[in-house]
Amino acid sequence: NQHYHKISAMLEDFGVRVALLTGSTKTMERREIYKELADGSINVVIGTHALIQEQVAFKKLGLVIIDEQHRFGVVQRLSLINKGDRPDILSMTATPIPRSLALTVYGDTALSEIRHLPAGRKPIKSYWKTSSQLDEVYSLMRQQLAEGFQIYAVTPLISESET
Repeated sequence: NQHYHKISAMLEDFGVRVALLTGSTKTMERREIYKELADGSINVVIGTHALIQEQVAFKKLGLVIIDEQHRFGVVQRLSLINKGDRPDILSMTATPIPRSLALTVYGDTALSEIRHLPAGRKPIKSYWKTSSQLDEVYSLMRQQLAEGFQIYAVTPLISESET
């Protein structure tokens, strides 16, 4: 919603049509968005995982920007990218996970880095630990929670399973 409102406001003077597609988009509005994406009436769509649904088709998908890319699995990202004919792709994350960094070495991906935080923003501390260091990780997590902080953990999921 935040991206939608900001981008809509930035582009409205240029006659660019922007839509928002999420899981909570009402059925009638969703159908209209599907139709207008397919015929090209909508120029920019902002959305959640709702964009990777089979019913979503683009007339000519040229650019895919994935914010918080670690929230999408490899197959999910590919299903979105494959809705176009080799669209340009920008994947963004504030949490550079090892797989993302490996893509810059082994894949067809360039790494861009924003090195300066917005004014007044405190730096984020990221740690990489192995499974043999779990006790240390849990201890630090308990300490941070006791101090009133939140915890954000990124772990790899190789494939879907019951567990």
